[in-house]
Amino acid sequence: CDMEGFTGLSEKIDPEEVYSIMDQIYEILIHKVHDYEGTVNEMTGDGIMALFGAPIALEDAPLRAIRSAYSIHREITRFNDRTKQEKKDFPSLKMRIGIHTGPVVVGTLGNDLRVEFKAVGDTVNLASRMEGLAEPGTTYVSDDTFKLTEGFFRFEALGERAVKGKEEPANVFRVIAPSSRRTRFDVSAERGLTSFVGRERELELLLDGFERSKTGRGQAFSIMAEAGVGKSRFLYEFRKAVSNEDVTFQEGKCLSFSRGVSYHPVIDIVKANFNIVEGDGDFEIMEKLKKGLKVLGADEASTLPYLLEFLSVKDSGVDPIALSPEARKDRIIKAIIRITIKASQIRPLIIAIEDLHWIDKSSEDYLKDLLDSISGAKIFLIFTYRSEFVHTWGGRSYHSQVNLNRLSNRESLAMVAHLLGTEGIDRDLEELILDKTEGVPFFIEEFIRSLKDLKIIERKNNWYQLSMDIQDLPIPSTIHDVIMARVDTLSEEVKGVLQIGSVIGREFNHDLIMKVISLSEVELLSNLSALKDSELLYERGIFPQSTYIFKHALTQDVVYDSILTRRRKQIHEEVGKAIENLYAERLEEFYEMLALHYTEAGLSKKAIDYCLRAGKRATERSACQEAIGHLTTGLTLLQTLPETLARHQQELPLQTALGAASLMVRGHTATEVETAYTRARVLCQQLGDTQDMLPVLFGLWRFCVMRADYAMARQLGEELLGLPERSDELPLRVFPHYAAGFTCFCLGELLPARSHLEEGIAHYNPAQRRGPPCFGPVKIPVSPVAYM
Repeated sequence: CDMEGFTGLSEKIDPEEVYSIMDQIYEILIHKVHDYEGTVNEMTGDGIMALFGAPIALEDAPLRAIRSAYSIHREITRFNDRTKQEKKDFPSLKMRIGIHTGPVVVGTLGNDLRVEFKAVGDTVNLASRMEGLAEPGTTYVSDDTFKLTEGFFRFEALGERAVKGKEEPANVFRVIAPSSRRTRFDVSAERGLTSFVGRERELELLLDGFERSKTGRGQAFSIMAEAGVGKSRFLYEFRKAVSNEDVTFQEGKCLSFSRGVSYHPVIDIVKANFNIVEGDGDFEIMEKLKKGLKVLGADEASTLPYLLEFLSVKDSGVDPIALSPEARKDRIIKAIIRITIKASQIRPLIIAIEDLHWIDKSSEDYLKDLLDSISGAKIFLIFTYRSEFVHTWGGRSYHSQVNLNRLSNRESLAMVAHLLGTEGIDRDLEELILDKTEGVPFFIEEFIRSLKDLKIIERKNNWYQLSMDIQDLPIPSTIHDVIMARVDTLSEEVKGVLQIGSVIGREFNHDLIMKVISLSEVELLSNLSALKDSELLYERGIFPQSTYIFKHALTQDVVYDSILTRRRKQIHEEVGKAIENLYAERLEEFYEMLALHYTEAGLSKKAIDYCLRAGKRATERSACQEAIGHLTTGLTLLQTLPETLARHQQELPLQTALGAASLMVRGHTATEVETAYTRARVLCQQLGDTQDMLPVLFGLWRFCVMRADYAMARQLGEELLGLPERSDELPLRVFPHYAAGFTCFCLGELLPARSHLEEGIAHYNPAQRRGPPCFGPVKIPVSPVAYM
């Protein structure tokens, strides 16, 4: 955010006056940033840099940033108007504001002599470029910010603009004004809603409560669910179900940035009831209130002054000295309740207040008093909130609670089919969506949109499938922000436990995290209890055999991504060492986990060793596809090491094992088999290693003989027979003779074939039913005998 023309202004007026002006401007900027829970990170000579969602995450940070910018422009206009009344020749001041959304690293930079709190990263640079492009008095946003706030504001697309420091031009949008849509659901409804599934029983409960309230037995219903499960959609369907009833529906919404605004949702309801719109002056508001009170039959003398006070109308008639703040608040609440009861006497009244987890204290006090007043009225109250909100009205007989659970797999897939416009969905894609979204409708919607935007899925012949192999699937920003907003409400110590858990995995046990974390057992258990209470984790088993599991797979992913890379590597190393110490006697069960942790820790040598062990173990269990993954990872890590003799020694067993695993997955004649064994043969020759040449040559022989390349097969068979014998490997002499005998058999040379096969059988050891995994699926002595 930067002021246009500040330098010229500084040259024309006295420095003291410049200081006074900038002091007022800074006050406007800082207040308007703080109004939306942003953080002023830097103050320049004529502007500021503000962060929304850092260092504390906000689930709607881009939305808040634009609202803050819009408020700044309006307040600067008012400042100009006030100043011009005093100094007619004073130039109009205008701000240029640029906004971009993305990751930043926030921390302190400097030394003992000077320390600055800084945000660094490409996100900061691009926001600065947007501000540089903006015209005075406007806000420009990037394509990323536009996509996250589309529908909440009206924008003008300015097309692609060249951006300093960027090779590619950037799409730029100018903010025009806020739209009438205030919540995610409002925007979704505008785009078009999916089919309503899985809430029929809960909807019937709500409709039954409404029927009771119509008889003069006031009812209150609380709808509780975690973020994204569909509270607003459920309320929308209820409203649609009663749309033909002779009823008044009043609705207030608590917003994430409105907790500091007293009576925020109640003001919306009162203004809507009296048809008070933005732009109405004090006189219009007073006249509309008088007219409305007359229709309701409410006493004007005891009600109007407090409604005027409530709506911040000057000359309300309330003496601020005669009443204490608490007494004035009490009378305001009573006045609002009086008109509410009066309205219910004309026709049944439904009042819905959404998202009480963001409610301000004054509105909550009003709701408590309203609840005490509805038992004999035709009023149906509906509240929606997340599990972290704790209310005090659960003991009332006329209050009920409906818990909305996640969708089942069947219901989730029905929603996916509607979003994609077809039921033709590849099974792998179905499993990916179910695994990542776990029945949360908001996650499903955003995840599908992300897959389509990133072209990760494609439609062929009315059938959706993955268009590419995916390793690290990006988490949509909307989902990331919702999750991190919850995580950042935790204390630093509790958050630290959650972060270590996310590095260990989707689930982790008490013993392992205790070994890694630097807390006492009592402190750890207290923090884990807090995480269970916040419903980020749930516990399985009984202490001390407890296992803790992330409630959402995406929660683990988001928390993991929130850890700085250097710290994340450190935790991975600590987890790897803890596993080695705790489970030394059964370490083979953890080869895969150790390979992962040491890979992510950047400890390539240890990671390669465990990749080899994990690959061999997977092959032994016939999990050959997984084996290929482990072995390929090991070979990839090898490329990060300098090319030395030691590196070649590590590569040889990886290539040999990869050849055997590829054979069992891809088939004997697959190119991957030839590539692995050929490379292994070269390594054996470079290392002068005859000990490991046997399985390598046998693998190549098998590739050639299955390709009917009998000339090369004969040559490889002779090389196998020429390998030096070792007494400890005599049983393995079966393989050279089997290779030579089978080649002769294929060529019709039956006598030499018989001779080699008999020699192979002579080396057979009854205790050895199958060769080592590196030889592939060859049974001893079945294979030689079969060709006798």
